[in-house]
Amino acid sequence: MKRLLAVALLALLAFPTYAQNAFRLFTESGGQHSSLVRTAPLYVDARVLAAAANESHTVPAGVKYVIFSMSCAAFYAKPGGTAAVPAADVTDGSGSELNPGAWYVDGMTAIGLISPTTCTVTLSFYK
Repeated sequence: MKRLLAVALLALLAFPTYAQNAFRLFTESGGQHSSLVRTAPLYVDARVLAAAANESHTVPAGVKYVIFSMSCAAFYAKPGGTAAVPAADVTDGSGSELNPGAWYVDGMTAIGLISPTTCTVTLSFYK
């Protein structure tokens, strides 16, 4: 039984799993694995946001992850809805997230984006 489990584990380890994750450990010249870096994105979009104006961004079909980058101090995002810059307390769970780094977006169709100032947001998508 132990031998069967060991063979099953080795079989799982033999398949490359980097396709499931946007980050990989690459082998350096000395054979060491010390650098965790992103692979190139499959798809990159850029949205130039006008101050205080929500824009809905369509999530490309088949992607699973998005990594956000921005040229401003603050932007807000909301999965599947209209993003809003809070002007008062939001205590019912309907708020927009401030400066998200990355999201799992499998099955999501749109992301609402807004910024209090003019801002460019890039969305790097991965499978």
